[in-house]
Amino acid sequence: MSGFIRPKALAGLAAATVALCLAAAPAMAATPVELTQKHLTAGTIAEGEKALAAVLAKKPDDAEAIAGLGLIRLAKATEHFSQALYRYGFEPPHDPMMSVPLLTMPVPPNPNPEAIRYQDARAILQALVDDLDAVDRTLQPLGDRPVKLPIAMGRVKLDLAGNGRGEATLYDVYNAVLLEGQGNPANAGKLVIAFDTGDVLWLRAYTHVLRGGAEFLLARDWHRSFDAAAHLLFPRPDSPLAATLTLPTQGMFTGAEDGRIADGIAWIHLLNWSVAEPERLPRAREHLLEAAKLSQEMWAAIRAETDDDREWLPNAKQASLIPGMVITDERIESWLALMAESETILDGDKLLPHWRFEQGFNLRRLLDSSQPFDLVLLLTGTDMVPFLEDGPVSDRSFWEQATGAFEGEFLSFAVWIN
Repeated sequence: MSGFIRPKALAGLAAATVALCLAAAPAMAATPVELTQKHLTAGTIAEGEKALAAVLAKKPDDAEAIAGLGLIRLAKATEHFSQALYRYGFEPPHDPMMSVPLLTMPVPPNPNPEAIRYQDARAILQALVDDLDAVDRTLQPLGDRPVKLPIAMGRVKLDLAGNGRGEATLYDVYNAVLLEGQGNPANAGKLVIAFDTGDVLWLRAYTHVLRGGAEFLLARDWHRSFDAAAHLLFPRPDSPLAATLTLPTQGMFTGAEDGRIADGIAWIHLLNWSVAEPERLPRAREHLLEAAKLSQEMWAAIRAETDDDREWLPNAKQASLIPGMVITDERIESWLALMAESETILDGDKLLPHWRFEQGFNLRRLLDSSQPFDLVLLLTGTDMVPFLEDGPVSDRSFWEQATGAFEGEFLSFAVWIN
């Protein structure tokens, strides 16, 4: 028997051989979905961008890598924007009239902010445009191909202050920007979105909406408006008014008010913005036009879905993860009609009505015009005269009927579904 290997020794040899093979074999490479989830939850945005870009360098058509890199770059854009605001001590406005999405970012308080100049504010907007351009360019090759990438919003870490600690989450941003701070923190860990093709198209459309607004501002000179109201958002604006506001309260009459009413009146009065960079004029309109087109593609993709899997934007047969947001076929049809009408208006093929004139005004010519943008004179009619035309005018009853499908919640739905 001495010439034979005993059973126990044979088993040991086999186990050792398997272990050696496993040790020598290369580790299983992480999938793009796993890479995205790993870096978003760790808050390692820069490393995640490099890892997914490397995947796409080898396999440019990888749908999961495209979606993952788009989400990583969205996180990067969010961090950059918040960190820029933090640098200057941004404080979200207390006035509900100023609570537009970008101004409700949950930027941490900065105990030692820098002074902000008008040029700095413009640079913040330009950086946002550049970052959102990168998100859209990344996602564009996906088209309408199927993809699904589960994201736990409460676990996505974001460094909103630039201190490297990643103390906020994507849920915090979602709650502040879309839910106006009314979300239940207990739901943060439970909210998992299965980010799919319809959501990719939604995100691309949203980048165009935001870029459109930013390009409109960057095309104009609003320096005097900044000087009049920047102190409502930043503690140390470089403006003559801010430099002389030394009283603890700036009451107009009794001292009980802090001057916000006066500043609001001044801001409206100064809404007369000349053109600063004319080459930007058509960009705002083109972004809005592209957003309308993508929104229609988005609903086509969403309506084609047959699953019901953790939907950010559901069709009429799917459940929504967003409290109080119910999608019906009537609402989808109304939104599609609004987008189609918006396209014709932004293209100049149909006019918008004005309350003082029988003729309609051409929004395309207005947005592309080098005439100073004076909101009061446009609303009252004086500055609207050059843009009046004969032609088909969008009917007021159409807008009333289309928005009526949302039962008084149109603005909330519009912020959600862009």
